[in-house]
Order: sequence, then C-alpha cells, then structure tokens
Amino acid sequence: MVVVAGSAVVVSQASAQQTLDLKKWYVLVNRNSGKVLDDRGFATNDGAAVVQWARHGGANQQWRFFDAGDGYYRLQNRNSGKVLDDLGWSKTTGSAIVQWKDLNGTNQQFKLAKSPDGYVRLINRFSGMAVEVHNAARADGGDVVQNRDRGGADQQWQLVPAGSVGTQPSSAPSPAAGGGSSTTRFMGSSTVLIGGSMTDASAAAAPFDVRYAYVHSQPAPSSAYYSASLCQAAWSSWWGCWNGSTTAPGTYVTWRDTVAAHATYKGSPRPQKMLWTWYSLRDLGDAAGQGDGPGEVKAINRLDLLTRYMNDYRFFLQKIGTSHDAIDLEPDFWGYVRSLGDPHRVAAQVSAANPTDCGSQENSAAGLSRCLMSMARKYAPNTAVGLHLTCWDWQTNTQGCVKDYATLGAQNADFLVTDVSDRDAGWYAQPAHGGRDTFWTDQKAAAALKFYKTMAESVGKPVVLWQIPVGNMAQNNTLNHYKDDKVDWFFAHMDQVANAHVAGLLFGPGQQEQTTAESDGGNLIRKTIGYHNSGGTALK
Repeated sequence: MVVVAGSAVVVSQASAQQTLDLKKWYVLVNRNSGKVLDDRGFATNDGAAVVQWARHGGANQQWRFFDAGDGYYRLQNRNSGKVLDDLGWSKTTGSAIVQWKDLNGTNQQFKLAKSPDGYVRLINRFSGMAVEVHNAARADGGDVVQNRDRGGADQQWQLVPAGSVGTQPSSAPSPAAGGGSSTTRFMGSSTVLIGGSMTDASAAAAPFDVRYAYVHSQPAPSSAYYSASLCQAAWSSWWGCWNGSTTAPGTYVTWRDTVAAHATYKGSPRPQKMLWTWYSLRDLGDAAGQGDGPGEVKAINRLDLLTRYMNDYRFFLQKIGTSHDAIDLEPDFWGYVRSLGDPHRVAAQVSAANPTDCGSQENSAAGLSRCLMSMARKYAPNTAVGLHLTCWDWQTNTQGCVKDYATLGAQNADFLVTDVSDRDAGWYAQPAHGGRDTFWTDQKAAAALKFYKTMAESVGKPVVLWQIPVGNMAQNNTLNHYKDDKVDWFFAHMDQVANAHVAGLLFGPGQQEQTTAESDGGNLIRKTIGYHNSGGTALK
C-alpha cells in the first residue's frame, strides 16, 4: 500500500517502512560494500553502465524517485536525467542494470522491499529480480546487475538524502550507513583551511594547510614528451619540464606533491595539501592565434589543439596519481564561455579530441567541463575537483551565474573556487593602475559572502577563495609592499566566512609587483598561527 501526501510517499506493508520525499535526491549505499549507486564516468547516453563507487557527492551518485503507481518507482539520475533500467527487458539472472531515457516501462519500475535496519531491496517490476552488486564485489566499478531476490547484503541499499551543501571529496571513506552528505569536512579537514602561494620557508613558519601552484603553459607538441626518460633543454617552456633537463617529464607535479606531503611546523611533520590551478586554455588561446578569451573559445573547437590539450591534462592527472590534492579548473575561461550565452551552444570538439575518456560527452563547453571533471575522477581518484567560478557580472546577475554553472555541471565538482581580487588594493589605487577602490568595507564583504553562499547552495558544494591579496595596511604602497585589508578582515570574521560555506582561504599575489607572504612583514604568518591556536573555525 502507498499513501501519498503532497510530495511525500509513505511506503508500508511488504515494502520498506520509510517516507520518501519525491522532491529530494538520494544516495543509495550498498550494505555489503559501503559503495554507492553510480552513473559510471558521468555518462549521459542511453545504455551507460551503472556501477558502485566510493561516495564523492557528485550528481552522478544522486537519484530521485518518481511514483509509477502500485507501489513502484522510477529512479532518475541527477547527472544524466536517465532512469534505472533492466537492459533489454531481460529476465536472465546476472543481466545488466543500466540507465536509459524515461519510457515508464515496467522494466524501469522498482518497488522498495523491506530489509533489516532500514535497508531496502529494489525489485524490478518486469523481471521480479533484485538489483545487486555482481559477485558481492567491494571494489570501485563493481557491476550492478539483477538477480533472484535472496535478500543478501549485496542486494540491500540504504537511501541517504543528499546533503544541501558540501560533499565528501573522493578521498573520503564511503559511509556504510547513516547520515547524509557531509557538510562538515573538506579535503580531510573539519575547519576552514588556510594556505596560499609562498616559499617553502614561509610555508614552514606557520601551520598552513594548503599550498597552491599554477600549471600554465602550452601543451606538449607530441606524445613523445610524456614517454621520454628525461626532459630536454628545448622543452623547458612546457610545464612538465620546468624542473630542468636532468628530471623526468612531470617532475614539477610529483616534486611539489612530495614537498607538501613532507612539510613540517616547529620541527614536527605537518603534511600539507596541494591545490593545482590548471590554467592551460589561456595558452591554448595563444596557440590559436587570438590569445586570452576569444582565442580560448576558438581553440576548444579545433580538433588539433584540443587533442593536445586533453593529452596534456591526462598526463598531468596521471602525475598526481593517488595524491590527495585539489584542482582549480581554468580561471577566467568559464567567464568567457558565459559571455557567449548558453554553454551548451559554445562548440567544442570534446568527443573527437578524447574518445577514450569523453567519447559520450556533448561537443560543447558544457561537455568539456564535464569531461575534465570525469577525467580527474578516473586518473586522480583521491583528488578534489573544483570548477573555477568566474562571474564578472555577479553583482547584477547572480541568478544568471547560478543557471550557467548548473549548465556547466558544477554540481559534479567537489567545490567551486574563485578569486576575491587579483591585485592588492593599494596597487589598484595608484593612478597609473586605474585609481580603483578595491579596499573592503563590511558592506562589500557582506555582498561578496552572500554571493559565495548563494553559489554554494545552488550546486550543493563549498567555495574556496583563492589568490586573496596578501597586502596589509602597514605597507607603504611601494613595489611588493602594497596596502590591502582582506587578510585582516577575513581572520577577524571567520564565522561569517564559514556561514557562507567557504571551506578554504588561500592567499597569494596575482602578479609579480604585489605583496607576498615574504614581504608583508609577517602578517599572514602571525594571523595563521593565531587562527590555528584558537582551534580554527568549523565548516558549515
């Protein structure tokens, strides 16, 4: 029997004793493995595999229930819009469960049969079989199939409401039972992270959590670069050989990861995380002959250039490997895409440039963003993926930004990342630099934090503030000693920062003339020490 009240359906008798909210998205956790039901690789095509995977909070792991009548439901995937489907109307044990466009067939309808401790079994209306993880596998990628209903733990699923803000990054353990998506941890921390761009000496002078660095060059001209045992002097402009001709290609990433992992504070080990700002489409625009903005948009629709870019990005991810890093994907670029209108209509040669990883993705900027995120899941599975938030019109068009980032698939990321300002306020105040007033007031800060909060809640993911100016009001507005008030403001208002769902504050110069952690008189270091001595500020 089902009792319908508004959007809530009370399922009873032979089914699970549970109230489903038909407006909510759920994560389905397998009792045997602790993994969750997953649209593999964020696929959007009919017939794409459904598997189990470690929970990372992505939209491809969220499902909504539609009432199909008589106690049966269709399960729609949030990423693809497809529904769970008994492939080919099969009644064979072990046959595949996939996703398919919603035809409301009985092979797409499931009842929730009661199991112990609040778990359910999904029984297909056409075949009468239960949805299970094949061979009771516990590994990521285990196939989801149908089999005779025997009530095993591999056939039992817990329906966990997806959290409203924040996710467990892919490095976090999958919950075996209980609770929703975590809103209280990000990159292994329950407090707002502090970090930035600085020398090793500065990074060891305070209990910093995160270091960040750019990957910013044109992609390698050929695949020979990736397989070479050593770099060549002529390759020094490519990021993979920035460490010189005596090192292997990609050492820049593995070296920085090692330095962060072996960081110390006061002589004791205190490992840090790396955040990589992947900023290569800017250079691809140069290769297209039109530079920043227009060149980038032109380059993604050139098969030769986008193929090189995809190969380079894959190599970068492979160098990260199993490290617990974070990636900031393409500052500014998504803003240029937004300026052209619907990201679905901005052409990109995605499937042809990378048929191996993204052959099923849409050939658009929206498909490109999804491709980059899904590649990170595949090649750097412990790494949190951040889509850079570039909304130059945020003060007048926040809802347009919300819409565009939903189109770009930001709900599939682990976080959003954005910059407060790329220069110190004292630098911008100089007549030679425009005479602009970018100092903060409480009103300016409140407006910015309101925007971050809106974006975080719109996609259900926290925000990281990156490249925050390091200047302070004790400086004298000379080279590398410019005034700014943002370091002091943030550390004095950490509760407001957390309330806006900001999970990290990363400080650093956006240009070579700006104040740095080495030239600010020790202000950032002192503030960071004081923050951590206070116990930090809990994420919200």
